[in-house]
Amino acid sequence: QLNNETTTGQAVTVELFLTFQLVLCVFASTDERREDNLGSPALSIGLSVAVGHLLGIRYTGCSMNPARSFAPAAGFCSPHFLSSPLQVFWVGPLIGAAAASILYNFVLFPQAKTLSERLAILKGCEPEQDWAEREARRRQSVELHSPQSLPRGMSE
Repeated sequence: QLNNETTTGQAVTVELFLTFQLVLCVFASTDERREDNLGSPALSIGLSVAVGHLLGIRYTGCSMNPARSFAPAAGFCSPHFLSSPLQVFWVGPLIGAAAASILYNFVLFPQAKTLSERLAILKGCEPEQDWAEREARRRQSVELHSPQSLPRGMSE
């Protein structure tokens, strides 16, 4: 149920932004390619969920997760999807999650793949033949290790 005379459009926007910040936090705190991760990813994600709930609970009840909202809402909503408040808890989070994924993976921290490799992955086909070899070399080159230890495969 929407609170405080919140319209459906406002509620979709609130859920969109709350899910956007949560998904962006999950990507940023669990990405193995980043060298600047400090602290616990679980703590970062937990704080992000807490902030999202504190900001959004007044307006939408703060779902941030379509799976969490579906079962309770399915029993109380009309069978017409677009005329029911159920769209708030599906449309907003799905668009927010997709936007966060696009922003993180293509703008903030893009992967070292060529455009043809990205298009092949997007289409669901196999990329070029040497893609697996290049991916293995890329992972080996960015492998994280502490200054006291040697990279894997190297002995003293």
